[in-house]
Amino acid sequence: MQTAELSALLARQRSGWTLEQPFYICPEVFELERRGWLADQWFVLGHASELGTPGTFIVRELLGESLILVRDEQGSVRGFYNVCRHRGSRICERDGRALSLVCPYHAWTYRLDGSLRSAAALPDTVDVTGLSLRPAMVADVGGLLLGSLSGDPGTLDVMQRTFEPGLRYHGIPSARIAARRQYPTQGNWKLVLENFIECYHCLPCHPEYTSVMKHVDLVARVAPDAAAAWEGTVDAWFRETADPHSPLGSRRFAFSAGVCDALRAPIGGGRKTQSEDGEPVAPLMGALTRFDGGVSSFRCEPFVFLGVLNDYAVMFQFLPVGPEATDVNISWLVNSTASNADIDVERMMWLWDRTTVQDKALIERNAAGVRSMAYAPGPYSTLERWPARFVQRYRQEMTARLAS
Repeated sequence: MQTAELSALLARQRSGWTLEQPFYICPEVFELERRGWLADQWFVLGHASELGTPGTFIVRELLGESLILVRDEQGSVRGFYNVCRHRGSRICERDGRALSLVCPYHAWTYRLDGSLRSAAALPDTVDVTGLSLRPAMVADVGGLLLGSLSGDPGTLDVMQRTFEPGLRYHGIPSARIAARRQYPTQGNWKLVLENFIECYHCLPCHPEYTSVMKHVDLVARVAPDAAAAWEGTVDAWFRETADPHSPLGSRRFAFSAGVCDALRAPIGGGRKTQSEDGEPVAPLMGALTRFDGGVSSFRCEPFVFLGVLNDYAVMFQFLPVGPEATDVNISWLVNSTASNADIDVERMMWLWDRTTVQDKALIERNAAGVRSMAYAPGPYSTLERWPARFVQRYRQEMTARLAS
């Protein structure tokens, strides 16, 4: 598919309806996305605790590119393409720690700032200052390691201003990973995101989630008239129970919120956290002094999401791999000073592990149906405003990018 063909396909999409089949299965569409619109986005690549001391590095795949993230001698996070400047060999195959990055092919050696330290038998006429590793766009935003192939630094600035006060308050920069699980999903990344940002499907498909969370979309799904009552509950929570010292204040979940935002809400039902019984599974995080039963959401659509409870945080990674393949990874974060004896990992993972296993099955069933010759776009419901908004944004930005 050529650029002109994709532009014509975008132009005929119907507002408020799902996309046509090629957007979910076509390799040519994915390749144009990968080199264009997807390359412009920011992705969660890890947590700052994975780069503990200077010389620690991790290797991450992003849109078909291998990246090295390393903590340099000054303690800053740097990113490089995992490509030797000699003949292009991969330098690092796995995470590790070293004083230098050494290519295993011909032993070209790079400092932690990416500059070439040594290369045997180079002609004297070669200027080694021009042979540094190619930098990759990475950043530490309040403990979240973010990366992009060609993203707008302005978006990064917005995330830093919006996220960092709340992330610091919740102790995310100094947290540690207590558990991590991978859910490779055979479905297009748009199917994954559309599923994640709507709760129209939650009541019939997620019994564990709906037994815990009481937010407005769930209430409206059962009884639309109850939505106003839930809003009153939220008002009372902010007024009487919510931590008054939170930098997020009374910034509450709302459909009209911006693409990058940090918001709070009560879990509901008198629960302290998202465990099955609502009781804590780990010590309080950050500056919190008591359980207020809230959940804070840090999100920058389409790929940056972090949910923070009083006692742990849930870091989501959505990484497009191919036209019909997406890596979904979840990491559970706890206070770095908490001992293993203080944490009940299984109870902590319970909700989002169950929910994501269910979502993986739902998305793969959805993807199988989209492949059918009988598939045609369908209308979004009134409870799918977020995916409808996301698809509209995708269409507009893809159209503008192809036209430039």
